[in-house]
Amino acid sequence: MIKTRKRRNTGRVTLQDVAKHAGVGSMTVSRALRTPELVSDKLREKVNQAVEELGYIPNASAGALASAQSHIIAVLLPSFTDRASADFMQSLQQILNRHQYQILVGCYEHQPHKASDVINMLLQSNPAALVVFGSQLSPTHFLHISNANVPVVSVASQPDEQAAISIDCSYEQAAYDLTNHLVTRGKRCIGYIGALQGQRLHHQQITGWSRALLKNYLNAEQSVTTPDPASMAYGRQALTEILLRQPELDAVICSHESIALGMIFECQRRLIKIPQDLAIACLEGSENSDQISPSLTSIRFDYHKMGKEAGKHLIALLQRLRDEDDNAIFEDTVINYAYRFELGQSTP
Repeated sequence: MIKTRKRRNTGRVTLQDVAKHAGVGSMTVSRALRTPELVSDKLREKVNQAVEELGYIPNASAGALASAQSHIIAVLLPSFTDRASADFMQSLQQILNRHQYQILVGCYEHQPHKASDVINMLLQSNPAALVVFGSQLSPTHFLHISNANVPVVSVASQPDEQAAISIDCSYEQAAYDLTNHLVTRGKRCIGYIGALQGQRLHHQQITGWSRALLKNYLNAEQSVTTPDPASMAYGRQALTEILLRQPELDAVICSHESIALGMIFECQRRLIKIPQDLAIACLEGSENSDQISPSLTSIRFDYHKMGKEAGKHLIALLQRLRDEDDNAIFEDTVINYAYRFELGQSTP
C-alpha cells in the first residue's frame, strides 16, 4: 500500500550559521574545525558548542558538487552479513547503477553506539540521498540527518517524519499471525527465541507473539533472547535453555531462519520429533527453509523487491528535486509491505 504526505524542503546548516551562532568569524570556525591546535581553548569551545547545538556536519568534500548534483547515495546498514541487508543491497545497487549513481555504505554492526560516527562519515561525503535500512535511530541521529538536508529513504527502519520515502514491514503483525496459526493448530505452550534483543525488529516480533498468546489466554513468558546476531549455534543453545525452563513446550517461533535451523538440527540430535513433539517456525525465512528436512514454516519478506522499489522511488524523487527550488513542496511516499506465509513440514 502506498500513501503520500506533503513536506517542505529546508536549508542545510552552513559554516556561516555556526559562525553567527558562536559570535565569531567564518574563518575562525573553519580553523577551529580543521586545525583546532591553532585556536584558543575558549574560541574552540564556543565553536564546538555551536556545532553541537546546530547539528552542523562539515562537508568533507569541499569544492564538490552540491548535494542535488552529487552522484553518491549513502546507505546505512546494521550489518554486512545478514541476508536481509545483502538481498536489499543487491537490488538497490542494480537500480542505482543504471542511473550512474555510486553507493557509499556505512555499517555499525548492530552496535547503536557506533551509529553516530557512521552517519556523520556518510553525510560528510555530501551524498545526494541517505538510505537507512533496518535501523533504529535516536532523536540525535535524526537531528544530524535533518541538518544535512538530504532526502532520506527509510526501509524496514524506525519511522520518522523527515523520511521522503518510507518502506516498512509488518513485523509485529507477522509474528501475531504466525503465533495465532500455531494456536489454531492446537499448540498451547509456544515459546519465542530471538536475537538482537533491544532492537526494533526484536521488539516488534516479541510484541506480536505475546499479543497473540494473551488474546488466546495463553502464557507469554517462555522466551529466550540474546543481544547478539542470530546463528545456528545460538539456536541449538537456546533450545536446550528453553526446554530446561519449560519441558512441556510444544512449539517455538524463532526470530531468524538460522536460529530455527540450529534448533531443527538439535532436535534431530536429541531424537525430538518435529512437529509431533515440537513445532518450529521462523519469522525471517528464505528459500533455504524449503531445502531442509522437515521443511521450515516461515514468514518471508521480499527484500529484493524492497531494494528495487526503494531505488526506483529514489531516482524519481531526485529527478523531481532537480526541477524544484529550495522552497518547493513535494509529496513523501509511504509504502507498507506485506509478508508471505510459507507453510512447511515443521508445523502442523
